[in-house]
Amino acid sequence: MTSIELDLKINVEAFTAEQRRAAARGLHKATRHVLTASNQRVPFETGDLERSGRPVVDEVNLRGVISYDQPYAVAQHEELGYRHERGQAKYLESALREEADTVRELIAAELRRALR
Repeated sequence: MTSIELDLKINVEAFTAEQRRAAARGLHKATRHVLTASNQRVPFETGDLERSGRPVVDEVNLRGVISYDQPYAVAQHEELGYRHERGQAKYLESALREEADTVRELIAAELRRALR
């Protein structure tokens, strides 16, 4: 399983229940957004790797994970020497890096709505 992390430091201990739900909604949106961006870069031959991508959000600990569940996912992600007609190595890492500002904004937007 391939997973890359982006830590967002937010003091959630002070959150109300509604603010925690808002943060979880933002995480759901953010993980789906990054998965979509990653799927545009994932190496494609049969489509199995792309279809195996899953966003998972732990709403209690406010943690989002995106994973690809094919035995060759890590090799395809890490091996820079592989050549693909469509797709690239570091498909998840590059998507997360390039979409980090959008991830933060998606979560912040949900929190702003909860604070109104």
